[in-house]
Amino acid sequence: MKLLTHALGRLPVWAADFCSNLLGLLWFRIDKRHRAVTLENLTHCFGNEMGPEQIEIMGKQVFKNIAAIIFEVAWGQKFSKESFLSHFTIKGREHIRAAHAKGKGVLALTCHMGNFEMLTSAIHETGLKGYVIYRSLDFKPLDRLIQKIRRRFELTVIPTKGAFKQIEAALSQGGIVATLLDTNVSWHKGVFVNFFGRPACTNQGLAMLALKSGAPVVPLYTVRKDRNFTIEFLPEIPTVETEDPIKNLEINTENYSKVIESVVRKYPDQYFWIHNRWKTKNFCPWPRDLKINDKN
Repeated sequence: MKLLTHALGRLPVWAADFCSNLLGLLWFRIDKRHRAVTLENLTHCFGNEMGPEQIEIMGKQVFKNIAAIIFEVAWGQKFSKESFLSHFTIKGREHIRAAHAKGKGVLALTCHMGNFEMLTSAIHETGLKGYVIYRSLDFKPLDRLIQKIRRRFELTVIPTKGAFKQIEAALSQGGIVATLLDTNVSWHKGVFVNFFGRPACTNQGLAMLALKSGAPVVPLYTVRKDRNFTIEFLPEIPTVETEDPIKNLEINTENYSKVIESVVRKYPDQYFWIHNRWKTKNFCPWPRDLKINDKN
């Protein structure tokens, strides 16, 4: 993996872009399962605004953009940190500073937008101690590469298993803890919230942390244009507290989801549509062979 990363990073930008576009198109054609998921997701979310041909064009762009992540990550390895950061425009620093000034650390809400592996540089640029919640990948060479990239910008990786106490400790020390909140989870790990007009089972952990710690939640995302990246911190999402602890989780998680949706609507072709976001259903189908005994 190290040799491959080195080789890809030395390709001229035009050659790397050509290869990543070709790889994305081949992937789109070969991978029927993820192609179907992507086109179904796009049709549901934008079918009233786009025809089937436009949906397919966007679907191809989604695959090309995801393929580009590999080449961009490899390309970034050949630069010093200072040279690499010259390719970034970071907006909204005032939002992260205002949130951090409250003295309870910051929870950074992120999503699979653009080259999301580049977000580590934004946290580094704040000058604050950064942490990222991370689920290890099954493919260990790629897992080691991603962790190396994150540690390059002095981020501490917190494994998802048993993460709660580590996160609380990081927040108590004034750290910024980043977490992705746009993937499907099992019903017992999340709450159902509205995402593009459909109930999506969403991890309730971020809302639990915000309510328990009092740490402010600040959204963070990145988009690309060629090899230039814009990273933006958005205004803090106020934490809502009612007398109903279940409603607290639902309302706050839905508010987080609304912000993610607003970002996705601005840059739909750069989002990770290959993921089956609505896999977990908010109902249980009635078994066909279930018999009901009528005792009357």
